[in-house]
Amino acid sequence: MIRGGKGAARGGWRARAPIALAVAACLAVVGLAVGGAADPPGGFALSPSGHWVYSPEYGMAFHVSGGGDRADAQVSLPGAGPGPVVQGDTSGFVVGPARIVEFGKSSLTVEGSTPAPADERPVTLEVRGGPYAVYRQAGTVIRLGEHPATIPAGGPVATPVATGDGRVWLPRTDAGLLCALPEQADRVSCPVALPQGHHGLLAVVADRPVFVDTTDDTVRPVESTQLGAPAPLRVDVPDNAQIASTDVAGRLAILDPGSRKLHLVDPTGAAVGPVTVGLPPGDYAGIESSGGVVAVVNRTDHTLNTFDSAGVPRDRRPIPGGDGQPPLVKGGDARVYVDGADGAHVMVVDHDGGVSEVPVAGDRTPDRDQQTQQQPPPVQPPPGTHPAGPPAPAVPGGDRKPVVPPKKTPPPTSNAPLPAAPPGAPRAVSATAGDGSATVSWGAAAPNGAPVTSYLVSWAGGETTVGGGARSAAISGLSNGTAYVFTVVAVNRAGAGPGVGSKAVTPRAAVRPPGRPGSLAIEATTKHTWAKVTWTAAEPNGAPVIAYHVHWTRDDGTREGSVTLAGSARTYTIEDIWDGKDIPFTVTVTAENSAGTGPAASAHKAPPS
Repeated sequence: MIRGGKGAARGGWRARAPIALAVAACLAVVGLAVGGAADPPGGFALSPSGHWVYSPEYGMAFHVSGGGDRADAQVSLPGAGPGPVVQGDTSGFVVGPARIVEFGKSSLTVEGSTPAPADERPVTLEVRGGPYAVYRQAGTVIRLGEHPATIPAGGPVATPVATGDGRVWLPRTDAGLLCALPEQADRVSCPVALPQGHHGLLAVVADRPVFVDTTDDTVRPVESTQLGAPAPLRVDVPDNAQIASTDVAGRLAILDPGSRKLHLVDPTGAAVGPVTVGLPPGDYAGIESSGGVVAVVNRTDHTLNTFDSAGVPRDRRPIPGGDGQPPLVKGGDARVYVDGADGAHVMVVDHDGGVSEVPVAGDRTPDRDQQTQQQPPPVQPPPGTHPAGPPAPAVPGGDRKPVVPPKKTPPPTSNAPLPAAPPGAPRAVSATAGDGSATVSWGAAAPNGAPVTSYLVSWAGGETTVGGGARSAAISGLSNGTAYVFTVVAVNRAGAGPGVGSKAVTPRAAVRPPGRPGSLAIEATTKHTWAKVTWTAAEPNGAPVIAYHVHWTRDDGTREGSVTLAGSARTYTIEDIWDGKDIPFTVTVTAENSAGTGPAASAHKAPPS
C-alpha cells in the first residue's frame, strides 16, 4: 500500500537497468536440443517449443505447435490426469493429482510414473534444467527430466519465478526470505532476507529477479545475497495483487483484482509514470506476459483479454471448453497458453499479441450435413388408395392438365482439397551411437495434405537432408566421447513441421582386444637362477588394459608356468628357471581388456654363457 513519505524512495538500480527491457523470444522447435559435453547440461541450452495439454475425456496428451493451428502429435495416457503437462528436452510429464506420468516425446509412449507429493495443483515451470512442479502449500519442489529430484523448500512458498540460467526463485514471504534453487542443485538456499514485516511478489525483468513490495509499493532488484535499492511503483499494490512472471516490453504487469485495474509500471522508477487500465466488470484471476503483451482472464464472462505495454487492448476472446478457472501457462518458448477446461482446446498468445484457438482433439459434434440429410422414410399409403396431392393449376384455354414443376438441380458440392499444412512430427525418433558416428531412425510424419518431400536431421555442428521416403540417416564425423541429440524435421511444400529430438547418445571408439605388448626382453645371468622379463604397454584399442598374462616353458618341457598381473605391470621375475640346467626357454606375454585377449609377444632365451 502507498504510505506517506515512501514515494521519494529511489535506487541505484535505474543506472543498472534499461527502461526498455526485452524478454526471451521464440526458441527451439519441439524436442530440439544441442549436443555438448558428455555430462550435460552445459552452458548452452535451447528451450522446448509449443505446449502439451492433457484431455481426460480422450485419455490423451496433445502437442500444439506455438505457431501452428492444429495438434501435431499425441500420446495415449489413459487415466493420467487431469492436470497440467510440462516438457523438457526429451520427455513430457502429466502432473496429475495423484501421480506424475512421464512420456517420451520421440517414442510417444509412457516411460514411467511417480507419486505426486501433495494433493494440490502445482505451479509448473519450463526452464533450463527442469521442468519443475512447485507445490506451494506443501513447500515441495519436484524437478523432472534428466536429473529428477524431490526438494523441500523448508515451508510454504508463494508463486515462483525462474531466470534463464535455470535458477528458480521461491518466495517464503511468511518467513521473510527469498530462496533460490540453482540448476541441478539438490537443496534450496535462502540468501536474501526481506525487510522486517514486508510482503510482496517476485517477477523477472530482463532476466533478473525483482521483488515487488506490497507493503511500501516499491520494487527492488534481487541481488545474490540481498535486495537492491528500492524504486517507487507510484501505484497502490494491494496484498492480493497478482503479477506477470516476466516483464511486458520492460514494464511490470500488475493485476489489482479488487479494483479491476491493470497497472503497467516502469520498474526503474523513471519519471515516466505508470499506465493504469480500467478493466470491464468481472472477476479477474490469472495474469501472464508473452513479452510483447500481457494476458488476463475474466472468470465472469470467461474471456481472455490482452493488452500491449502501453495498455492498449489487443484482443478479447471467449475461452472455449466450458466453465472452470483456466490457467495461464508460460511455455518454454515464452508464449502464453490457456488450456480449456475440457482439455480439448488451447488458446495461444504469441509474442506480438496475436491470439489463436487450437481445437486439439477436433470437433466432436456430428457432421451437420449428415444431420440435415438424414430424413425419415416416406409413409406408404394403404393398398388401393392414393395420397392426396395438391390441386393441379389451371391452364389457360380450359384444359386442366397437371403442370409438372421444373426439376431442381442441387447446388454443386465443393470437393476442393483442404490447403496443405506443414507435416506433423516424426514419430519414435531414436539414435544409436557408433565409432565417431551415429544412426538416426524415425517413423513417418503425418503429411497434412501434401507429401513429405524430405527430412532434415540436425545436431550440434551439422545437419543433413534425406528423401521423404527415408526412415534413417547415417551420420559420420562425430567426436567420440561427446554427447549428441539429433533432431528430425519433416518438410513438404507447405513448409517444415515441428522437430523431434532423440535421446542423447555418445559415440565411442570401437573396442577391440589390445595389441601386442612391445619390446619384450629377458634378462638372465650366470650368477642367478632367475630371469627378469620386461615389456612396454600394449595398445588398449578402445578399452583399458586390465591384465597382462605371462607364460614360460623350457624347451625340454620339464618346467613351465604362468601368472596374471595387473594392467599396470611392466615386468615380472621368473624364479628358478635355470634350476641348475642350462636349458633354453620361451616367454610369451599377452594383454587383456574388456573385449578379450590380444596377440602374444614372444621371446626365446638361451642359457647364459
